[in-house]
Amino acid sequence: MAKDAAILGVHLLDHVLGPIRVGTLIRDADGAVTFNISETYLRDPARPVLSLGWYNPEDEEATHDRLARRTDKIALNGSLPPWFSGLLPEGALHELVLAEMGPGDHDDFDVLARLGADLPGAVLVTPETDLPPSVGSVDRQGIAGFRAVEPNGTVKFSLAGVQLKFTANAAGNRLTAPGRGESGRCIIKVPSERYRDLPETEYGAMKLAEAIGVQTASCRLVPCSRVEGIPAEMLAHGQNVLVVDRFDRAAEGARIHIEDAGQIVGAWGERKYTMATTETIMNMVRRFSTDGHADILEAMRRVVADVLLGNGDNHLKNWSFIFPEPGQIRLSPAYDIVPTVLFAPNDQLALRFVRTHDFNLVNLHRFERVASFLRLDTRLIRREVIATVRRALEIWPGAAPALLGQPRAARILDRLERLTLVQEAQ
Repeated sequence: MAKDAAILGVHLLDHVLGPIRVGTLIRDADGAVTFNISETYLRDPARPVLSLGWYNPEDEEATHDRLARRTDKIALNGSLPPWFSGLLPEGALHELVLAEMGPGDHDDFDVLARLGADLPGAVLVTPETDLPPSVGSVDRQGIAGFRAVEPNGTVKFSLAGVQLKFTANAAGNRLTAPGRGESGRCIIKVPSERYRDLPETEYGAMKLAEAIGVQTASCRLVPCSRVEGIPAEMLAHGQNVLVVDRFDRAAEGARIHIEDAGQIVGAWGERKYTMATTETIMNMVRRFSTDGHADILEAMRRVVADVLLGNGDNHLKNWSFIFPEPGQIRLSPAYDIVPTVLFAPNDQLALRFVRTHDFNLVNLHRFERVASFLRLDTRLIRREVIATVRRALEIWPGAAPALLGQPRAARILDRLERLTLVQEAQ
């Protein structure tokens, strides 16, 4: 089916350098979408990083050539090039967006055009031609000197992931959906009809991970009765929402760029489970982080936490990098830590870790294998893994019942003693 040709401008709202034009997304009448890099951005060796997938920290010429290459910047049939697909919601939130767009033949280009004013990180997408009717009902708003889109409806933002979530701002002891022209500074994860007490369980797991040294995003539980601007039926399946402060938004509303590992390798949809391994993540940290020593140890602690908690959903899109200042690249705080084994007892690691997905086959030797692959001190990694496990054994028996409730805490604690990693670290 023929599409309306349209052009979207792509900008980085760098909180230090200011707005920077990165390029354009162009959809032609056949539905093909092309990302064209701005010549000004391409020629600037001091450009802020849009994607680590197009960046070589040791070679500016290689970075220039990678940005100019077109092979991963073209998509067909209304799809988006993989990096931009990684900005869009999935699952229930995606379906809600399509419903609010109304009847019609909507594609991912339309969704991005509709939600481009409030995307993950510092990316701003604005229309540079008339918007196609398939984008749905929208108004316009001013952002950083650009005429951006303001969707009419509940969903005015994009957040990656399948779980239903919204953005909000604090107003006293209440949370309210952002008003016109605002960007939410926290994420609200609503109760699940399918998974009982999911917000409470995720909160408990985040706090248990934090207790053993994992740097986690700031989060808290808030009663549903204190949430405004979200349809009541979406709050009807539990008592609380999980509120996670956005690390890609500063207190004054400035945007801080982030990128998830799925975007870096071009994985979208179910490929977030299959296109790379945990070792791939570790190698990204080693290669790109401007404090590689600290971030490698942080990444190792997160894998330990996944094994001990039974988190089987730490896929590529749940690992992100943050660009807090020009020239700085760091592993972002951890998020979406859920003990999935409490809901699916036979669950396994989302990403393969040294040739296994089996929690019980993860042992000290596999961590040493990763250290050798990365040319790191295997003794240092071994000590960090053992120390993290021992912290869990010391802290969790007292903390878990209050955080997870006695029945769920008992399942997590009983499971610990059966794990090979725990037996080796004791």
